[in-house]
Amino acid sequence: MTRRICFSVVFTCVCLIATSTSASTIVVNDVGDGAADDGTCTLREALAAASSNIASGGTPGECAAGEPLPVIDTIAFAIAGSGVRTIQPASQIPPITESVVIDGYTQQGSLPNTLAIGDNAVLLIEIDCSLMPSNVDLFDFHTGESTVRGLVINRLQGTIMYFSAGNDNVIEGNFLATDPSGMTFLGSNATAMRVDGARNRIGGTAPASRNVFAATGGSKTGTLMIQGSDNVVQGNYIGVDATGTAPLANSGATNGIEVGLAGAATNTLIGGDSAGAGNVIVNNNISINLHGNGSSGATIQGNHIGVNAAGDATLGGGVLGIAAFIMPNVTIGGSTPGAGNVMAGYGNVISIGESATNVVIQGNHIGTDASGTRAIPNAGNGILVGAPGIGSMIGGTHPGEGNTIAYTCGEGVTFGGVDHWPILGNSIFGTRGLGISLLSPGTPTPNDAGDGDTGNNDQQNYPVITSATISNGTASITGTLDSTASTTFRIEFFANSACSRSGYGAGQTFIGTADVTTDLDGNASFGPLSFAAPDGADVTATATDPDGDTSEFSECVGPHDHIFTGNFDANCVDG
Repeated sequence: MTRRICFSVVFTCVCLIATSTSASTIVVNDVGDGAADDGTCTLREALAAASSNIASGGTPGECAAGEPLPVIDTIAFAIAGSGVRTIQPASQIPPITESVVIDGYTQQGSLPNTLAIGDNAVLLIEIDCSLMPSNVDLFDFHTGESTVRGLVINRLQGTIMYFSAGNDNVIEGNFLATDPSGMTFLGSNATAMRVDGARNRIGGTAPASRNVFAATGGSKTGTLMIQGSDNVVQGNYIGVDATGTAPLANSGATNGIEVGLAGAATNTLIGGDSAGAGNVIVNNNISINLHGNGSSGATIQGNHIGVNAAGDATLGGGVLGIAAFIMPNVTIGGSTPGAGNVMAGYGNVISIGESATNVVIQGNHIGTDASGTRAIPNAGNGILVGAPGIGSMIGGTHPGEGNTIAYTCGEGVTFGGVDHWPILGNSIFGTRGLGISLLSPGTPTPNDAGDGDTGNNDQQNYPVITSATISNGTASITGTLDSTASTTFRIEFFANSACSRSGYGAGQTFIGTADVTTDLDGNASFGPLSFAAPDGADVTATATDPDGDTSEFSECVGPHDHIFTGNFDANCVDG
């Protein structure tokens, strides 16, 4: 029995030793940039040792040799001194050819972020690239399964991190193109990060995973450029300081996230519906730009776009919040809790164009906070549609699918020569222009030139409400529709606390729907129909044909003809 016990103990010890040496740690102990056998281990030497698996020298204090894959080496930091330790490379770091973890949080005194809103990370490893030549990148990862965390990297005129090959990389908990506090812009007009390959993660749902990016790049390149498949961008502040309350950008025009600009991108996820997944993105040109170029499938959920981290105030926005061109299979928002984006402050919050197909826009708040009750005004239109609605939808017929579009200085939804866009179940109100406009953007009067005519959404006619009374919380509605003969239409009804300035154009609270079928002359009547509705409200309606063409809102009918007014109008400039 004794011999068996001894054997068991020895076997266990062997297993523990094997586990403890499953990864090599190379410790950076000096802020220098040299590569000499001088008794110090610089970051440059450490990365070379990790890629080559050769020690940087034989003198005590030099970098230990890395281990061959599948072991993934860790670059740790133990640099003497106090406060931020600043490394100033004079040239590009040689390409990283073996997977590595670069962990700035190993420096004593460093702390990851713990805040759900804001970022209180203490980052003590700064890479100041002011000595590097212009248009030179810092890191080029030629392999996958690498992780970079806990670094401040700034003052670079090229790309900070380029993951040119490999999959499953993680970039989390960094401050990029900022000072160590995350409050001051120290970037350039170059892209901060470019990610190719598959399943790479930028940020994450945990507070400690948040990256803070100052808005770098220009109007034709983004702060982030995403190519490849199944890449994820979550929980980051992009173009926003570490408090999440103010823009952080260069003085020129900047784009935020470019998807598919330099190569095909498929199944990109920006945000998500889980807690902590949404990004805060503020750029003064385009915050999220989705390109064709063979790209397909992008999901944008749970983000604050053009608004602060708390989601209750605009940070200025820019030209476009989300632009989708050519790319098919785009989902903006969703019906699940947390999937909707909060967006405001742009010339057009969402712009769909150039044959983008299967675009679904659901559950978002455009011009309000996430509750849909507090105004965060938008400078222009809510949604501008310039692509045929092939498989596309704004809102929907199931719970949670409707968007809230309000407090916009332009139209709620407006079109540019396209059709077959269903606009269903939404809350659209408080727009200075029409809630839904089938005429050219900015046209102040409603359009009733339907009967199957060509044009935006086939210029589908709106219904005419002939009577609408509300008593004890029940609306009784009758009306007519003049449109395409022998066709069944979906009529949606809305209650409004006030009419729009045109007397048409608002659909604040969806209260119900009915199907009506026109006769051989294209006429149909409906009612009296009963729906639950608040006393004192006005009633409007829309009509949608079987091809998905939704009309503008009908004339507002109810106990009064007051129009939407208030401080919001003062924020719009007459043009």
